[in-house]
Amino acid sequence: MHKMKEKVFEASDNAGGFLPSQAPRAVVSRSERLPWAGIIALAMGMFIFGLAEGYGPFTALGNVIPSRYGYLALGLPYIAGGIGALISGYLADAIGRRNTFILVVVMILTGMGIYIALPNNAVGIIASFTLVGLAGIGLETPVLAALSEIVPARLRGSVLVIVQDFGNLSGVIFFPLALGFSSLLSEVSVVLLFLVPLATLLIGYLAVEETKPWTATAHRSDKEVEEAWRSIDGGAEAVNPSAPLWFRFLIVTVIGLVQDLGFLYIAFDAPYEYFPSIAPEIPLWGGLLSGLFGIAYGLYLVKRMQRRALSVLSYGLLAATWAAVWAYVQFGGASLNVVLIMMVFAFIPLEMTWGVRAMLEPELFPTKLRGRYIASVRAIVWIASAIASMAFSYWILPFPYEAALVMGILLAGLLASIAWQTRGFETAGKSLLGHDVQGRRKKGEYSTRTCIEIFLLTGIFDICKQRRNRLIVKIRP
Repeated sequence: MHKMKEKVFEASDNAGGFLPSQAPRAVVSRSERLPWAGIIALAMGMFIFGLAEGYGPFTALGNVIPSRYGYLALGLPYIAGGIGALISGYLADAIGRRNTFILVVVMILTGMGIYIALPNNAVGIIASFTLVGLAGIGLETPVLAALSEIVPARLRGSVLVIVQDFGNLSGVIFFPLALGFSSLLSEVSVVLLFLVPLATLLIGYLAVEETKPWTATAHRSDKEVEEAWRSIDGGAEAVNPSAPLWFRFLIVTVIGLVQDLGFLYIAFDAPYEYFPSIAPEIPLWGGLLSGLFGIAYGLYLVKRMQRRALSVLSYGLLAATWAAVWAYVQFGGASLNVVLIMMVFAFIPLEMTWGVRAMLEPELFPTKLRGRYIASVRAIVWIASAIASMAFSYWILPFPYEAALVMGILLAGLLASIAWQTRGFETAGKSLLGHDVQGRRKKGEYSTRTCIEIFLLTGIFDICKQRRNRLIVKIRP
């Protein structure tokens, strides 16, 4: 039990949240070098995700689809995307990250092929953006799972954040087309959403291999799993998964819902409901700012802070930023330019919270379950956020009441991140080997359930021993 307490105190080291800067820099071995072909293919996958995420809404905003079907274009792709996330997650665990990635890209090409074949047919367009949304959003799961299994532990967080940021960068390219250049929309979107997946498919098929940890886990050999992770992470310390799976799943689901709802509300719902004259500019400039900031965020801050502390900072900053917007409007702020600047600035903590999700979701679960857990979280988040966003748009409350409701949602994310700070475990710079090799745990690294079982068995043993001693005493003359 004393060793268990020591482990708890070790997990609380660096309370300030910064990783040790005085540690000597290790020599980069051949096994710890970045697999650039895989990273490029997966980054292109996230670029496709950004395009696919906006494809449905932009067919409505650009009048590509008849206006009577506009509500389908705004909601159906995201609900389909939630289903697609579940499908791709289970496939990623069953047939591998690489094979799932390739299959999903083929589905996107099929969806775009339907649009090219039936460009003026409403049913064809609906089928196209539904399939593209299902597959495009489904790309998140194999991308995040694969990145966490091919990038060395010391660089894993930065690569996860920067590659996911390609989804923002594609939106920055695509979104202006919906602001008045609808004649270009159909041509450019088709080119991007067909040629980029085609190039990604070729690179993924020719240059990307299946991840070593998934292959080793499929063979169910602890020795192979350990060798696979060591070939990627070198001598990095293994993560100690001390929190139960249900708690990890709950935390990443709550912070995911808060982040996605916050993004949809700040980028779309609030601007179009209360600030219509500047509504198109908020997601445009906010997306540009978050895209550029995401790169700096991944290169600098992610490498210097622990995941738990970064989570608290990100969700705390998001709540504080919205509180500032709420207070300014509530107390008579009349300048729309100020509102625009404050709303655009909110995209910085939104990007930070999105980055936290990109790191924690693949880092908190074992390899054999990683795909389905990421997929389950993303499916819940996508579907619930889409429904909540439609509800905000349908039942429009006075700004003070709706702002207070959103504030409560954002504070829930902050509380969840604080709960992870106090009850979770650290993953920054650590090998995910600790999730997979359960039989090689050291003393003091047992789960709560195992500790209870040991306690009960020890108690039973002590009772039996005492009764035996009493019998011996009675038998003695």
